[in-house]
Order: sequence, then structure tokens, then C-alpha cells
Amino acid sequence: MTDHPPHNPWNRRLWGVLFHSGSVDAPHLIGFTWDDALRARAYYPGEPTRPLLFKTRAQARAWCRPRMQEWRARKDLVARWTVRPVAVREIIHVEPIRLTHKGA
Repeated sequence: MTDHPPHNPWNRRLWGVLFHSGSVDAPHLIGFTWDDALRARAYYPGEPTRPLLFKTRAQARAWCRPRMQEWRARKDLVARWTVRPVAVREIIHVEPIRLTHKGA
């Protein structure tokens, strides 16, 4: 059996978007399926959904602004929806795996 040493973690501060429906439901981080341009693409089969992330707060605010303007103009429950930028930490680390070789 071979043990692979753990790699350095992928650790970076980014900006996500927190959605709140205005009801008793807890706010939650939204995924890229909220963005029409991103929803239409898949880079590879089996690609997982991911949070909608931005490198800067200004970019996240720019994404939120038109949605908030559209929702505020409505007269239904959507008018209570809110989105706002939140700081997030993306951490990805490689978990050690044990490889077994046949015949060993």
C-alpha cells in the first residue's frame, strides 16, 4: 500500500451571495445556477454545482444590484427577497487515500 502525503490546502477568501426570501426560512448561500449565463454551461460531465463566488466584494455587489432593483419593482412576495454579498472562505484539501495494488 502507498500513502500519498496530504497536499497544501486550497484556501482563499472570496465573496458569495446570501439569499433571504423574507420569510422564516434561514438565509442561504446561493449557487451558480442562479446566474443564467453560468447555468447554461458545463465544462465537463459530472461537474458539481458550486456556490456563486466572486473575487471582490464590488463584483458581488454588481451581481446583486440588478436583481434587487427588479425584485423591488414587483408587487408579489418576490419584492421581499434580498441578496447581499458575504465574505466566504473556500477551502479544498486533498484527503489521503490508500492505493492497493493487485497481486501485492
